[in-house]
Amino acid sequence: MTGPAAETAASRPPPTCIVLAGGLGTRLRGVVGSLPKCLAPVGARPFLAIQLDALFAAGVGEVVLSLGHGAQQVIDAVQALGSAGAQRPIRWVVEPELLGTGGAIAHVLEALALDEAWVANGDTYLDGDLSALHPPLDRAGGERLRMALVQVPDRGRFGGVQVDGRGRVSGFLEKGRHDAGLINAGLYRLSRAALPAARRGAYSLEADVLPGLVAQGAVTGCALPGRFTDIGVPEDYHRFCAEHGG
Repeated sequence: MTGPAAETAASRPPPTCIVLAGGLGTRLRGVVGSLPKCLAPVGARPFLAIQLDALFAAGVGEVVLSLGHGAQQVIDAVQALGSAGAQRPIRWVVEPELLGTGGAIAHVLEALALDEAWVANGDTYLDGDLSALHPPLDRAGGERLRMALVQVPDRGRFGGVQVDGRGRVSGFLEKGRHDAGLINAGLYRLSRAALPAARRGAYSLEADVLPGLVAQGAVTGCALPGRFTDIGVPEDYHRFCAEHGG
């Protein structure tokens, strides 16, 4: 690609990605014990190392880990990545208390004075092309959050996402529908303006923020290729280990 569009893309600074890695991981506790979910072993490596590889390969400029439960274990693991980890900018922010997904994102954005960032869940993995998340949000057009979507053959465990003809997310479907369709891949590009400015403490991005943004037409959806994995579900974790633990 040549011309102004290519020059704009080439001069664009690589994004910061916030990885939400502070959850308790109760669903996986019987498999990995007291380890934070993001450190669940996949062969000889923690899941987080594989996720970091994928994010940097996708063009992320730096990763900021949002930590809570087991924060020091995660910090020790990142520092133990050695020279490979040292070549890539990885920072962390520790929650003062459990803040939920929304509160944790807001805490990192404020602590590091970030206005726009990618956000990834620390227990999910998407192995497809993530380039649709690189262009900045269309603030003038009202876009405050861009949601990565993935097609699955059975949405029963996840719930579904509806997208209108303009590419705007128009609604969510409850879990239990065993049909093929789009689901939320747990990966976003969002602006600070997507979060309620006056709200403090713990709250959920998914339950407390997204419905209101969708009602305002402020959420777009980009369907990405690739396979989605939620390692918080033991069945998916074991499958991921079989595929990536060699």
